[in-house]
Amino acid sequence: MRVPIQWLRECIELEEDARTVAELLTNLGLEVEAVATVAPGATGVVAARIEAVEPHPEAADLKVCRVDAGPRAGRLTVVTGAPNARPGMAVAMALPGAVLPDGTTIGVREVRGLASQGMMCSLAELGLGDQPADREGLADLAALAGDPAAVPSAGTDLAEWLGWRDEVLELSLTPNYASHCQSILGVARELAAATGRRWRYPGEHGAGGPGEEEPSGPGTGRTDEPAPGSSQPVTDAPGAAAPAEAALGGPWPVRVRVADPEGCGLYVARVLVDVRAGGSPLWVRRRLVAAGMRPIDRIVDVTNYVMLELGQPLHAFDGDAIADRTVVVRSAMAGEVLVTLDGRERVLEPRDLVIADARRAIGLAGVMGGANSAITPATRVVLLESAWFDPRRVRVTARRHGLLSEAAQRFEKGVDPAAVERASARAMALLAAVGAGRPLPGAAVVRTRRFPPRRLPWRPQRLRQWLGVDLDDATLAGSLQRLGFRVDAAAGAVDVPSYRTDIEGEVDLAEEVGRVYGLDRIPAELPAGRPAGDEVSPRLRLTWQAREALAQAGAQEVVSWAFTRPQAWDALRLPPDHPWRRAIPLLHPLAEEHSLLRTTLLPGLLDVLAYNARRQQPGALVYEVGAVFVPEALPLADLPEEPVRIGVAGYGELGGLHWAEPGRPVDFFTVKGVVETLLEQLGVDAAAVGWERTDEPWLHPGRAAVLEVDGRRVGWLGELHPRVAAAWDLGERPVAAELDLEALLPAVRPVPTYRPIPRFPAIRRDIAVLAPGDLPAATIAGRIRQAAGPLLEAVRLFDRYTGKPVPEGQVSLAFALVYRAADRTLTDAEVDRVHQRVREALAGMGLTLRS
Repeated sequence: MRVPIQWLRECIELEEDARTVAELLTNLGLEVEAVATVAPGATGVVAARIEAVEPHPEAADLKVCRVDAGPRAGRLTVVTGAPNARPGMAVAMALPGAVLPDGTTIGVREVRGLASQGMMCSLAELGLGDQPADREGLADLAALAGDPAAVPSAGTDLAEWLGWRDEVLELSLTPNYASHCQSILGVARELAAATGRRWRYPGEHGAGGPGEEEPSGPGTGRTDEPAPGSSQPVTDAPGAAAPAEAALGGPWPVRVRVADPEGCGLYVARVLVDVRAGGSPLWVRRRLVAAGMRPIDRIVDVTNYVMLELGQPLHAFDGDAIADRTVVVRSAMAGEVLVTLDGRERVLEPRDLVIADARRAIGLAGVMGGANSAITPATRVVLLESAWFDPRRVRVTARRHGLLSEAAQRFEKGVDPAAVERASARAMALLAAVGAGRPLPGAAVVRTRRFPPRRLPWRPQRLRQWLGVDLDDATLAGSLQRLGFRVDAAAGAVDVPSYRTDIEGEVDLAEEVGRVYGLDRIPAELPAGRPAGDEVSPRLRLTWQAREALAQAGAQEVVSWAFTRPQAWDALRLPPDHPWRRAIPLLHPLAEEHSLLRTTLLPGLLDVLAYNARRQQPGALVYEVGAVFVPEALPLADLPEEPVRIGVAGYGELGGLHWAEPGRPVDFFTVKGVVETLLEQLGVDAAAVGWERTDEPWLHPGRAAVLEVDGRRVGWLGELHPRVAAAWDLGERPVAAELDLEALLPAVRPVPTYRPIPRFPAIRRDIAVLAPGDLPAATIAGRIRQAAGPLLEAVRLFDRYTGKPVPEGQVSLAFALVYRAADRTLTDAEVDRVHQRVREALAGMGLTLRS
């Protein structure tokens, strides 16, 4: 969120500079990411006046203007195609060497044989709008200022006048501050608490502060809402449970009916007639641009202006497009269709709350208006909406339709019900001030919900305990009152201001006191009491050991989203009945790609590999240890199981950037070695580990295996199927593996077993066989161990060969056998007997012995 300092000064007296203000807000918990200016690099644009306009001798659509750019630049010749260039016009002149807000550098250039000494700018080129009307002609400084006398004299640098040097605070609002700080007024209230000064509503000279009633009456801009900082409720209409109605008479009568009281608690409609199309004046454009919004036209700009200023979203409808001049707030009908302002057709559901007229829906309540009631240059009557919509309904609708508008982001966090009427009145006053039209007196106000004052217990001792600081009652109460709370010590209660929709419980009061008192002033002390035991569950200990072992093996840890997308299952080539497809859908996903809880770590790991590959990384080897979510059945009836899985993935080549450092490929055997190292570090007996071929659909046929420990399947490993690799744009034969931590637990030895260093020498014998190409080497190794018995210490495959003279369809495999006894030196005769048993066992398998 961007907060212009000059706009902020309208709501509170600030003596401090922007950086000091940023520090004050940061100390209160509002993170200020940066202090910036609107257009820091823009320079060289001055006020100028067109003295003469002549047609270009070589181009009918161009004009040659003689421009007075002031005493320093003198008189210049400028070629332009702007249709509105005329003598006497005050314009913004970009001199040769000038830099515009978008970074464009202006020079002297030849246009059809004539040298153009700079450029006269449009509103779009000045960064004050991007609508077609803002790009078509020159910016008329007199019209922009609203008064020819307010235009700077020729030659004046326009950087300040255009707002390019205005300072802006860039806030990073966390969810606990987003509801009450998403406005200029909200930030001013926070500064009032930090400085002890009083804040005021925009456009008012009287200051308002916590617990202070302000006078009502002409000139104050007040309606019937409570005074600032108060917690008086907005009253109900009679029969609030039933649909409520209100009407506004006069020259343009309108009727409002709320047919869904649960979805809309308060609705205010006002009417603007004699509407005049056109752009906003400079002061409105400056503030909108500084706050990060695009100027559009007078009507829309004012609604955005008030939303930024007070935090209350507004919407303007074309009054003549409202059938029977009747506004109905209702639930959508099943299958009802609405084309929203972004031009997209939306199919609605009954849970969607809509604004409708007597015939059709004309807007998604709190989210976006409909194209059928949009403001156009032909609009002559505007119906202005200000309302309180149920946050849950807005959130559901916005997420379902993927419309995260500025209005929806505020409504779904809860707007201040006491600001609904104030914002409506403020907008009508501004519309009149900018010449947008004539406001009709009065408003149609429908209230269907009670907003009672929220009261929390006042127990100072509890606050002291939570804070860990011995503050007296007066300090505690004063801190809360500076934030707008009312403390009634006699009644033992604290009234929460209506704009603090984030305050839910008594512990929140302690946090508020801590913010004002200063969290940095609270001493760091350990809580009293007996420390918790250091017992760790076997699963958690195994998780720690797995992370350490994988890091030691050279893999980098990553943490991917716990969510995935439905398209991932097709990309992994999963059949329709595959268990991974039975994933839990989220009710309100942030985005479609995060709409399911993951049932495997694989999509997240592949996303990480793809991210690295797109950035030209030659290779990567990553791992993740995390939970997946396995439901018993869908739709979800009980909580799902959350088994922990270990995932490893890699591609390409590691290292090799230095001439003396050879690259290390990340292939099937690399990842297999990482998994075997992990098992060894976890204490899993190597004799219990076995690999078997598999044909999982996401893995390459013939380059995939399942891992078994003590005969139980605990994971899989393999090179990805080429189509799967292509779906993630991975062209380096990526490899992945996933292990089930729960299945590994029975085979893990948490405490390593001590084995003394061998005292007696080992004897190595090699054996080579011809075997069928489809016979796993692990099967042969297992038969060797079985035949050799306890004297065999290790068996390793050290050579594999195909080709002449080995017959087609067969492979030559060579194994190294290491024999050793723990209590004596073996003789050749003993080893020969055992080795002969091994040869006979292999021959019994139908294998041809080569040595």
